[in-house]
Amino acid sequence: MKKTAIIIALMLFSLSIPSGAKSKTLGSFIEKVSSSLVRFDFSYSMQSPKSKAKMTGSGSVKVQDSSFFMDGNGLEVWCDGKTRWTVDRLAEEALVELVDDSYDSYATNPALLITAVDQAFVESSFGSAKFQGKTVDASVLSPLAKGKYSMDIAGLKLFFKPGTSDLVGAEIKLNDGSVSEFTIKDLKFSPKGETKESFRFDEKTLDDSYVVTDLR
Repeated sequence: MKKTAIIIALMLFSLSIPSGAKSKTLGSFIEKVSSSLVRFDFSYSMQSPKSKAKMTGSGSVKVQDSSFFMDGNGLEVWCDGKTRWTVDRLAEEALVELVDDSYDSYATNPALLITAVDQAFVESSFGSAKFQGKTVDASVLSPLAKGKYSMDIAGLKLFFKPGTSDLVGAEIKLNDGSVSEFTIKDLKFSPKGETKESFRFDEKTLDDSYVVTDLR
């Protein structure tokens, strides 16, 4: 669950929308994401229909094209676009996996959507809404397909500061009925300049106490 929430947070900055009609706000946001090194902090709450318990957490993300680094709720996820390292510092465990164009990779490395998927979501409506008691602009999106391209997402709402393309939050509904709400803070767009090496995890930094599962 912890990994799922962090991955969903990254997905917010990995959208590839068809070239058809979309709002000016959404179009501007997508253009900035695809041409920038993006950094942001997030907090979230996740409610499952099968449980009354609400999962909460927070973290930070850095993403550029298909590479990213995420840190949140005790997990570090590093990906250079080809290999993904998931490190659990508390449990002293690490998982190493190859990234490809399979269903699992799209579901767990949605940064691939920036460059590898031409059609993922369609904007069904755009207008004013409420998010955390404040008036915002809301883009309502639906997946164009089930399975790989939808990443099991039933619906997505992106919330922007009124009159701008500054993302302040999101609401994601999964096919199982789970609903996650994200608050985005300190969103920064910088010129691309990071190398692939900066997104690679140095396995030599792990001592002998770690259990490393290498699936490459």
